[in-house]
Amino acid sequence: MPQTRAYLPRHLDAELRTALSTSPVVILDGPRGVGKTTSAVRLATTTLFLPRDLALLEVDPDTYLAALPPPVLLDEWQLAGTDLLWTVKRIVDADPSPGRFLLTGSVEPASYGPTYPLTGRSSRLVMRPMTWAELEGYGESATFLSRVLAGDPPQPGATSGSAFDLAALARAGFPGARAMPDQRYFLDAYANVVAQRAGDAGRDATRFLRAMRVMSVLTAQAVPDQRIWEAADITKVTWKHYDDLLGRVHLAAPVPAYESNRLKRLTSYPKRFLADTALALSLADLRLDDLRTDPTLAGRYLESFVMQQLRPQVDEVRGALMHLRTGAGEREVDAVIETSRDLIGIEVKLGARPTAADARPLLWLRDQLKGRLTQGYVVHTGRECYPLGDRITAVPLALVTGPT
Repeated sequence: MPQTRAYLPRHLDAELRTALSTSPVVILDGPRGVGKTTSAVRLATTTLFLPRDLALLEVDPDTYLAALPPPVLLDEWQLAGTDLLWTVKRIVDADPSPGRFLLTGSVEPASYGPTYPLTGRSSRLVMRPMTWAELEGYGESATFLSRVLAGDPPQPGATSGSAFDLAALARAGFPGARAMPDQRYFLDAYANVVAQRAGDAGRDATRFLRAMRVMSVLTAQAVPDQRIWEAADITKVTWKHYDDLLGRVHLAAPVPAYESNRLKRLTSYPKRFLADTALALSLADLRLDDLRTDPTLAGRYLESFVMQQLRPQVDEVRGALMHLRTGAGEREVDAVIETSRDLIGIEVKLGARPTAADARPLLWLRDQLKGRLTQGYVVHTGRECYPLGDRITAVPLALVTGPT
């Protein structure tokens, strides 16, 4: 008899439980196949899987759903249409007790109608592709960012167990790919399913897939939309439709540009990323050997990997993840994380021993913002943690991705 694989904790688990204890409705969004249902089922008393249970909602959904023991999980709720949200609204208006409904969805509707029915009645969380820590079973451990903000950053002299291996970049963040010796088959199929979604929406699936490949090739680059639609050989209008769909299926993960009235001539272009680095490598038709022989290329996908690790950490602290680049590219900071009290800068370097020269963008940002920058980190692929200047520290990537 096959054994059930043990549950791997997620960074989001604690916040999901808290949301259910405080909100009548919790909406859990995220890309298809990242584990939303697996996590949600553990907290639900009643579960409706759509489209399998769609017939149960067709006669009198208000009466039927109101009678079910909560929390009621409506998995892939969007398959029932946005009318379902109005039903949920009526039920929680009559009884706004916390934890009535948990809705999971992998595709946001293009339109909710005249108004969004659950405004003021719901909490919304996003589950992202699994991080290295989650894949290794450390999803419940305190994250790098939460430790930094709590006043417990990595200390000079701290070391990681081993240097970072680029092979981690090709490890997909989708639970279904975990046991596959060659995950490219899973990733190819995944990309084609997403492209088929575009076909179902009346778009050209082949061109949509080509646009995804262009996005993957442009990983970690701050470019205007025009660069994408010209490279994909599509029109501006077509790209706008594709971009909207990539956002609604939660696969596009652009990092917006940081803005400050203390800094001049900053670019407004976002950096382009897909939510999963391994998927981007697969779509760009890149292998590990390609990265190992081209440090510049490897550096861009390493940055993508670091952003993938940081996104759920930034979500957890209710922060914003941005990048900074001057208009002509003289100065760049890979990641700027802003919370209500802190501003943290991060540079990503492929190398085991970054120097003060690698910290120059962070030193410049620290000086320009005159005390606004709380901490700066040069994240590298070596093992040692050491200072590079006032409030600027070199930190191994392994200490950012996993527990110390």
